[in-house]
Amino acid sequence: MDIRFLAPGDEALLIDAVRLTDEDVPSPAQATAHLADRDLVNIVALDAGRVVAFIYGHVLRRFEATSLFIYSVDTAPTHQRRGLAKAMLKALAAEGRTGRWDEMFVFTNRGNPAAMALYASAGGVRPPPDDVVMFDFEL
Repeated sequence: MDIRFLAPGDEALLIDAVRLTDEDVPSPAQATAHLADRDLVNIVALDAGRVVAFIYGHVLRRFEATSLFIYSVDTAPTHQRRGLAKAMLKALAAEGRTGRWDEMFVFTNRGNPAAMALYASAGGVRPPPDDVVMFDFEL
């Protein structure tokens, strides 16, 4: 297994990675634009050159800190429970320690025990119960 950050030139890998999610697959032009944006972070796990796990997130610049908002964590069913997502989270934390971001966070549902266990095992700390509430705004 190989864990790597995607960069310009990795459009085919990004397109394959997005197929693991429930999102629309980007066009090659969209993939190029996505990879050119340094504030969009993409990391994959490869098995024999094939994408088997994918995390992407957004760098959020605030006045007091720079955060990485992890938006999506996906692993192919054939490769789940092998530590790939945890290894990618650890690689993201190591990247943050280089000074690229000061903190990372992710949202999940209480009803997703696999995600809850993953984030806790990777060192994630939950805020006090009901401390964080999300609101959606229709546009």
